[in-house]
Amino acid sequence: MLFFTNIWRANDAWPLAASMDSNDSVPDSEKWKKHAQMLIKKLCEDYARGVLPRLLTVEHGAYCYHILHSDGVMYLTFCQKGDNAAASFAFLEEISREFWSLYSEQIPTETRPYKFIKFDIFISKSRKVYQTSQYSRAMPNVEKRTYNQVMGLAEPPSSSEDNTALILGGIGCGVLLLLIIFLYFVL
Repeated sequence: MLFFTNIWRANDAWPLAASMDSNDSVPDSEKWKKHAQMLIKKLCEDYARGVLPRLLTVEHGAYCYHILHSDGVMYLTFCQKGDNAAASFAFLEEISREFWSLYSEQIPTETRPYKFIKFDIFISKSRKVYQTSQYSRAMPNVEKRTYNQVMGLAEPPSSSEDNTALILGGIGCGVLLLLIIFLYFVL
């Protein structure tokens, strides 16, 4: 399910449009929208350096952000991690084509946030099509990152990494203890 969609100018993270529908189906929707804003601001730095991939999935907990950047504009949609990513990117491709065809001349100079909010009508109609159809298309080549990777935060260790560290730590302590005992008796 595509919970919300936002559109930003890529060079300065200026908000151009967003979906206006209710987000009752995702808990803490305001938190996820705030994370999307912070994520886009960070990705704009990658865009400025020329290292932002055209298609990107950023996983964050049980959800993910699918992001497409095209012609200096970033399109983001937020959904559950197990949803059809190919359908999400097809949805983003469709709204990017329509948005560009309608507003390409105004995008570089727009100074009012969410100036193109009426585009929500097209976003809502397209979203219904991609959510209700059984969409089957080959998955495009998409780079995947976690939210923490993009934001430059430390990744929490997985449980298997925790166990490995404990085991290795225990072995290291055991070896050190044996060395101390050995040296005690030898000297």
